Amino acid sequence: MHTLKNNKFIRMITATFVVVLSGTVLSAQAYDTSKIPSKPSSPISLTDNETYDFGGRTIDGGNIKNDGLFRCMNRRGVTIKNVTVTNSPRYALFARGCSSFTISNFKMKNMSGSVGGIRFDKGTENKSVTINNVTADNVGGHAVELWDVNGFTIGNITANKTGGSGLLINRSRNGSVSSVTGDRNNQGGGYATLRFANNAGPNVSVGKVKSRNSGRGFFTVSGTRGITVNSVDISGSTKEGIYIQDSSDTKVNGGKVRGNPNCRIRGGSNNAIKADCGGSIAN
Repeated sequence: MHTLKNNKFIRMITATFVVVLSGTVLSAQAYDTSKIPSKPSSPISLTDNETYDFGGRTIDGGNIKNDGLFRCMNRRGVTIKNVTVTNSPRYALFARGCSSFTISNFKMKNMSGSVGGIRFDKGTENKSVTINNVTADNVGGHAVELWDVNGFTIGNITANKTGGSGLLINRSRNGSVSSVTGDRNNQGGGYATLRFANNAGPNVSVGKVKSRNSGRGFFTVSGTRGITVNSVDISGSTKEGIYIQDSSDTKVNGGKVRGNPNCRIRGGSNNAIKADCGGSIAN
């Protein structure tokens, strides 16, 4: 009996040690970003459980034409913050299969030759993503694009003069967005300041969308479901201010839209627009 009890005790102690050890290994460490040159010649590969605080530095991505300036590939526990990316790398940041990933105070400017800004790629699920205070000015493609993210918290996104959407969410679920503010997002085209597509949702809430002079203000399409927007402030869209297309359980609860046509719902089921559209909702 004593041997059995002792073995159980040893197993308990061993398990506790492993948990404590794992907790130590997973704690974030501060990476020395002074080692990263102001104009890198190759992509910067982010590593597990590191915090990359650039302290407001600007990193020139002009040498990175076929990749992301920052890369997160199957990593966890990464934080990157307080950085400005400029001069058109293919992407400012490219991530795939990353979890517990935080992006904060991240700026992009003078990137008209880029494919996009921040991209979470499809194929391998990303989990528990936090994005806050992202600013994009003159970026080719979408400022921020999510694919296959399960669990996300997005704070404030501001995107001006982008080739695509300010924020595009594809096949991602269980998340929240505080606000998206955009001007000239795909002006003259079909993208929107905030767009959901490719079976995005469900269980996604959005606080506010403010859009000026963009292709559209708020747009959902291709199987999007379970999206709720609290308020919109949309004007000057070259197409619909709000367009809910082939979506379900998608609702805009308030705000104001001015454009021509202002609002449209086509296809899908259980969708509603309660914003002031300045007239009837087209179909």
